[in-house]
Amino acid sequence: MKLSIASTLILLTTGATAFAPSSPAHRPSSSALRATLEEPAVAAAAAAAVPTKSAFLTPESAAAAIEAVGSPLYAYSLDMLEEFAAKCLAFPNAYGLTVRYAMKSCPNGAILSLFNSRGIHIDASSGYEVRRAMAAGVPADHISLSTQELPNDFAELIDMGVKVNACSLSQIERIGKHYSAAGTNQIIGIRVNPGVGSGGFSSSTTGFSKTNVGGPTSSFGIWHDLLTDGTVPTMVDKYGLIVERIHTHIGSGSDPEIWQSVASRSLSFCKIWDTVTSCNLGGGYKVGRNPGEPTTDLQEIGAPVTNVFRDFAAETGRELRLEIEPGTYLVANAG
Repeated sequence: MKLSIASTLILLTTGATAFAPSSPAHRPSSSALRATLEEPAVAAAAAAAVPTKSAFLTPESAAAAIEAVGSPLYAYSLDMLEEFAAKCLAFPNAYGLTVRYAMKSCPNGAILSLFNSRGIHIDASSGYEVRRAMAAGVPADHISLSTQELPNDFAELIDMGVKVNACSLSQIERIGKHYSAAGTNQIIGIRVNPGVGSGGFSSSTTGFSKTNVGGPTSSFGIWHDLLTDGTVPTMVDKYGLIVERIHTHIGSGSDPEIWQSVASRSLSFCKIWDTVTSCNLGGGYKVGRNPGEPTTDLQEIGAPVTNVFRDFAAETGRELRLEIEPGTYLVANAG
């Protein structure tokens, strides 16, 4: 694997065999392939199918990239990565903002390093992603881990500074048992399913959608009733845990009213513990990939969220930091 960073492109190459069919039986012979391509109709169709432009590449720059590092390769636009990073870092907020890149969108080490250099932190969804981010130079205390399967080495990651959000009752119990046995009042975050969500394929806030990760059809986060009925607070007290963060994530939608509603709901959970200092609203900002598709206006959805945080401060006297977790929004059109 070879990596280089040009003035406007990140170029990542890998061996040609990585893209070869796994079975020789599925590979056409060179003579058969040549004969097929030499047929006039096929040759004409192939020539017409050659793209003449992309979001950031031209035939000339593509050829130059291949000349520089070989082929096959992945090319990413530094300009576009910088542009969307700047938009996220400008997300409206009342009392401070942390932007976390949802690295599952593209865990390329060069991209992780670039975002880290711009002050963007990391949202990891597995212990493996945590290790990959650290290998790319991201400090452990800039990484937040929200995962369906708590890794076996979770305590080692926490002790290094990684911020872990408990996403189930069993995760609270595992973390609690480990640190209570050590006599430590461990700081944690709690990921909550607020009961509503937003998805790009559905207008419903509670029904099924492939990109709706809040609501009764979603398995992400602890169901909100378990916070308000005392179940989670009782477990937190039992193990002497300190809840510092509330985390929600509703899905890939861009309706400002839904974002405002979920922000209000999320902040209501922050009232349960006066130790909470930040509220993470997740990401899922829709990005248009094809002509005519809309891209979420971060200023539009962020403005009402800011007002909700100010209202919370006026009511409680607590000024909470906002966290967001864009992923695809940052990279979809940059590579």
